[in-house]
Amino acid sequence: MTRDSCLSCGPDTVHVTFREGAGRSPEELSQLLAEFQRSYDLPTAAVIRDRGLQGFAAAAVDKAAGLRLDWTRPGEEGQNPGYFCAQIQGTWFEQADGETAADLLQLLEAYGPLRATRLDFQQTIPTEHHLTPWWISSFERGDLRVLGRKHYEPRGRKDFDGNYPAGATLYHGARTSERFARQYDKHLQQQSGEPRRRDEVEIKGQACRDLWADLQQALIDGEQQGIARGASLYSFAKRSIRAFLPIRDTSRWAGQKLPQNWAQMAQEPLTWSNLFDEDALTIKPREKTVTSLLKSYRYAKGNFGSAISVMALVKRQELEHQGFPEEVAHPLACQEVIDEMTLEARPEKVQEFASEFHLEKASQITSAFLALRDAAQRRAQAEEEQVRRPKAGK
Repeated sequence: MTRDSCLSCGPDTVHVTFREGAGRSPEELSQLLAEFQRSYDLPTAAVIRDRGLQGFAAAAVDKAAGLRLDWTRPGEEGQNPGYFCAQIQGTWFEQADGETAADLLQLLEAYGPLRATRLDFQQTIPTEHHLTPWWISSFERGDLRVLGRKHYEPRGRKDFDGNYPAGATLYHGARTSERFARQYDKHLQQQSGEPRRRDEVEIKGQACRDLWADLQQALIDGEQQGIARGASLYSFAKRSIRAFLPIRDTSRWAGQKLPQNWAQMAQEPLTWSNLFDEDALTIKPREKTVTSLLKSYRYAKGNFGSAISVMALVKRQELEHQGFPEEVAHPLACQEVIDEMTLEARPEKVQEFASEFHLEKASQITSAFLALRDAAQRRAQAEEEQVRRPKAGK
């Protein structure tokens, strides 16, 4: 498919997180983004202050621009102190051309050390026959499969004729995974324009960080070869979509059990391969990395596992001597050991370990730790009061 027959293709959402430091602060980045909007004559409106998302203390939102900034200042109450996250939303990319988008992406990279936590790419295809209901039917019949995705999930309300008058969305993979994709009919979502389908890939975690690094390198390589950055960005987006949404034709096995090596045998369907001029981007395989958390956990198991296990058994025996049955004494003893570990844990170390995960999961871990610590403190205080309480008759 030529570029002219694709209505648009490029980034759709970008989330990047920075750590405050010399010359890096949420106020400075906010001013930098505002200046960028003015320089390129992009839409903007009054910035609205709001509560932060994902545990951040505060936020600034320019809805017209499609920009959002969340932060927690050092020493401020809230999660992720000393960090701030910029969200470049689909609204922004719809209003910017490829050269402008490449400028912003390179500006963010140059602003300082960052951690890319989400990167989405989209392609919008004009079509009347291969709209989302056609793809849903093809997947339901077993004519199509996506490599590496355990399931697909169609969403939408069918009418009596089996159509989706209000539109439908086809999800590939789990939303919480690093690699997720969706297909839907853009004209029905916006209730305007010619019939067109939107294909999107949503990349998070380590896959996102790798993809971000590859994107930045592709822009540099393209400039050195005299290729316009907008063209390089378009090409990279196309190759990324083809790589992260690897649709295969399995129609020859429809109604049968797929052979064990079907992934090597099946080819792309022409309805999909005809959308691309270049090969799919080479994706780095998922590596089992040994993180700081994993190293510390292994060290603790090897050096303190015996002492912790014996202490849990001692506590269980004490509870059994008090009359508790084993099935009750065992979880209570384990809970007490966990409480003791939690109360001794250093919050800054917990934050460091949690930061090894993507931002949403890190926030969930931090919130869960704080709740666990509060519960452990309440149980410890209750036990202390019980010990101090004078026994009856004395």
